[in-house]
Amino acid sequence: MSAGNGSADVVDKGWAWIVLFFSCVVIVISDGIRMSSGIFYSQFIDNLSLSRPQAASIVAVLNSMFFLAGPIAGLLAVKIGTRAAICIGALILFAGLFSSAFVKSYWALLVTFGFVHGLGYCIVFIPTIGALPLWFSKYRQLAPAVFMASGGLGIFVLAPLVQFLVSSYGWRGGAIVLSGVVLHCLATGATFSARSHSTHHAASGQSPLRSILTNPRSVLNLVISFFSFGIPLFLIFIVRHVTEYRGFTAGEAATLVSICGLTSFGGRVLFVVLNLNKRTATKNVRFCVFNLSAFFAAIGAAVIPSVWSYPAVGVTCGIMGLMTGLRIATITAVTLDIIPPPRFQTAMGLVQFANGVSVLSVPPIGGYLAAKYKSYDPVFYMSCAGFTTMTFLGLLLHYLEYRHDSQRATGEPTMLPKETAAGFRQQYQPHSTTGHHEKP
Repeated sequence: MSAGNGSADVVDKGWAWIVLFFSCVVIVISDGIRMSSGIFYSQFIDNLSLSRPQAASIVAVLNSMFFLAGPIAGLLAVKIGTRAAICIGALILFAGLFSSAFVKSYWALLVTFGFVHGLGYCIVFIPTIGALPLWFSKYRQLAPAVFMASGGLGIFVLAPLVQFLVSSYGWRGGAIVLSGVVLHCLATGATFSARSHSTHHAASGQSPLRSILTNPRSVLNLVISFFSFGIPLFLIFIVRHVTEYRGFTAGEAATLVSICGLTSFGGRVLFVVLNLNKRTATKNVRFCVFNLSAFFAAIGAAVIPSVWSYPAVGVTCGIMGLMTGLRIATITAVTLDIIPPPRFQTAMGLVQFANGVSVLSVPPIGGYLAAKYKSYDPVFYMSCAGFTTMTFLGLLLHYLEYRHDSQRATGEPTMLPKETAAGFRQQYQPHSTTGHHEKP
């Protein structure tokens, strides 16, 4: 049966794996180019005579739009379908990169490379990951885990390519070439058939946004996402900390960042491995990894101000990278555990938005504390506080999810809104052993 008819016959079958493969291609391209924006940062300073704050603001707007446009991307996918949303996102990506090659002023670049470019990434990312659970039942948790791990791979594959293009053709020529590369997302988006859209409307008539915001567990998950500011705080300030107050060279500091990146990718791959084993591919394990990764990251952030030797700092950075990689991977998994698949795109959009608010608001506070106390120690303690708060809130979320599943098993009323529960019970209960209704 064709993939385009939306039949259940395609779930976990050949076409579903093709969708997963091309989804991985999307995130390899998008994350690889987005995370290489630091290369363009240097070019803006050297070739456009922009100040460092101006160049940094362009990159900041790019990354902020990737997070803050999450709700827009999720609702767009629900309204017009995953395929159309990804294609629109790819065209916006193309427009942002291509037009950036021809602008000469700071404000124009802020709009094209920052706002438009970042918006395109978000509209590509959220519909892609949000639709994956609709194509899988038995492997519903495995597919998003593989997708998130591919994002780490994209950073290693695309960063050297971006550097080569910029070195060979200049940043303007590189932007033009990369604008052609992102058009590959049009072809990959076409693999998402009508199933990715029609299934959204198969349950109740309640709006996705309302059903999520009236679910206490999903609201708590959004609060937890805000406290993930511990991750960017550590990554942003670790280089200045070790070069200014530990006497490490810039090359040694760059190596520490590479260690964080490698171990973060390792953490994402480790989570994929956990989902391949039936004994570890359970909701309880996912929540345990979700909370333990935050707990050990809190310890790592608290230890950094006390370690001085390069090997000790390197080991600590390795642990932090591993824990943050696991954390990034499990955020998607836990969200899928508490949100039905048809609501997942909207839920991930809101999670992105909560992350974006913290990424925008908290690092400036960290910079203020570092300047006031002439030390980066308060920043790492602040990062530790964020991870610690996530740990306790994660334990509370685990308890609420366990209670919710227990009430469903005994037929008692649950905290899920009545209209939503009635709409989803019949359709998704058969997949409870491996999907989002899995008992702990």
